[in-house]
Amino acid sequence: MTPDRDLLLLGGLIALLIVVILFAIWHTLRRSTGAVGEAEPLAAVAPPEDIAPWVLEGRRLFNLWQERIEHLNELQSRLSGMAQEIEQLRVEVGHIDEMRAQISRLSDESERVRVERDQLLDVLARIATLAHEASAKPSG
Repeated sequence: MTPDRDLLLLGGLIALLIVVILFAIWHTLRRSTGAVGEAEPLAAVAPPEDIAPWVLEGRRLFNLWQERIEHLNELQSRLSGMAQEIEQLRVEVGHIDEMRAQISRLSDESERVRVERDQLLDVLARIATLAHEASAKPSG
């Protein structure tokens, strides 16, 4: 959830709580004063309802939603932290891939140098053989 959505949800919850409280007050006042045009005398009207349970329930629900929103904010911040860690890991994986490519290039270069070295050693061995043969033959 985004912070805007959280604020909108909180505002809606507050508005709903206010509407419930206003309705309870209106209903209580209507019952205590009697509705306009009613045929019942005031003595026949039941005693006004106690709105304290409504208020307490509204307060409890408000606190519950407030806790949920706080929990959602905590989860959102943890998710944001995880997204940053994922991005850092992607960067590190990119570096690892670059290092693997460099190792592959160096390995290829090493193989090429090894083959060239072996060829030069063969040539030197051939020269040494020829020099040994030339020194072993009598002149003349």
